[in-house]
Amino acid sequence: MSTFLLVHGSWHGAWCWERVVPILEGESHRVVAIDLPGHGNDRTPLYRITLGKYAAAICRAASTQGERVIAVGHSMGGFAVSRAAASSPELFSALVYLSAFVPVPGDSLVQLALRDRDSLLRRSSALRPTHLHVRPGCAKDVFYGDCSAANVAWATSRLRPDPLLPLVQRYPARSELRIPLAFIECTLDKAISLSRQRAMHRRFPFERVISMETAHSPFLSAPDLLARHLASLSELAV
Repeated sequence: MSTFLLVHGSWHGAWCWERVVPILEGESHRVVAIDLPGHGNDRTPLYRITLGKYAAAICRAASTQGERVIAVGHSMGGFAVSRAAASSPELFSALVYLSAFVPVPGDSLVQLALRDRDSLLRRSSALRPTHLHVRPGCAKDVFYGDCSAANVAWATSRLRPDPLLPLVQRYPARSELRIPLAFIECTLDKAISLSRQRAMHRRFPFERVISMETAHSPFLSAPDLLARHLASLSELAV
């Protein structure tokens, strides 16, 4: 049995994992899904949110589990779990990146995203002084291309503005990850293209790389398969 800590991406919240959690729990794993500051039900003012606060929230959640956790970061959540694990590696037994941003020292999320010429993110989001928001009508194409109409409606009604500072802050120098790493590719992704996913994960010695033929949100379109892949990665935990 392992403890999974599930970390959502930009605009999303803990709600996005609702279909995956009971499947993993049915396999006798413990599962915790959190809202990062400013997301889901967390009402931290957007202008107060930093990458460091994301990491602190993840570390607080991990520290209360009584054992080291497997942190799963989706999309922007990959950047956040990297920051958390670099600051408090003793809390984590493995990191899993689900079509996620994987930084090296000096990277910012915006910098990594702008390198992705095949992504729909730039044309699907709009910048405001403290946040980014998803343009009306764009969420399906960028996030939920293979999801049912009901799931698209359910998810888009829950999206919230994404704080700006964590997107432009750089991953700190001398931040090394010395725990097992795994990456789950989403081959039909329009938010982070497959070529960009591979360009990022090839910079690291990932112990496992798994491919899913899904768009950006397999927690909605293929929760059973995603849960099966996550459960298989529990063997990596140290």
